[in-house]
Amino acid sequence: MKTLVTTIAAFGLLVLCGNAQQPIRLAVGDVDVKSMAVESQQTPEFQASGPKPKRVPSPRQWLELEVEFEVDGDRDAVVPELLFRYYIGMKDQAGQSLVLTGDVTHTNVVCGEENYSAVYVSPDTLGTITGDYRRFQTNAVEAYGVEVYYNGVIVGRDSSLSGSRPFWEALSTRPGVLAKHETPFALLWLDRYAGVKKAN
Repeated sequence: MKTLVTTIAAFGLLVLCGNAQQPIRLAVGDVDVKSMAVESQQTPEFQASGPKPKRVPSPRQWLELEVEFEVDGDRDAVVPELLFRYYIGMKDQAGQSLVLTGDVTHTNVVCGEENYSAVYVSPDTLGTITGDYRRFQTNAVEAYGVEVYYNGVIVGRDSSLSGSRPFWEALSTRPGVLAKHETPFALLWLDRYAGVKKAN
């Protein structure tokens, strides 16, 4: 009886090892950035029980950049982490070009499925750049793009500007692009976007 139990346990361990997730391998181009879209989004308003409601006289505008992407691979394969590095090109009040940048690390990305990622630029940052703190127009954005990294290697890229060299390589960059969970939009559209690794 003891021998039978030992045999069954060993067989079970063998099955588990056989079904273990194999490491995902991605090459350049395996992450297909299907589309990018820039929008002006108003700060969301939420209702809560307890506090008295307050009128917001002038809701402010955020810049949103959303990316649709798909990872090439078996439909049951899951990529543990993909780092998205965003670039947004604008002109400041003096007419000088600048590039805002920021990273988002997505987790447990399912291959072969439609996935989305989104980042934002705050009203204060937009106002500092454009000089207009009251409203923001998307035509203030000159260019935008994204690089996708897996284990430190670029596996996907897209830019709103054509050319052999990405526009952000010709300009200095500065922080200013925020992940969705760092904004008031954190609780919205949760099932639309890929999971995010939050900084400790």
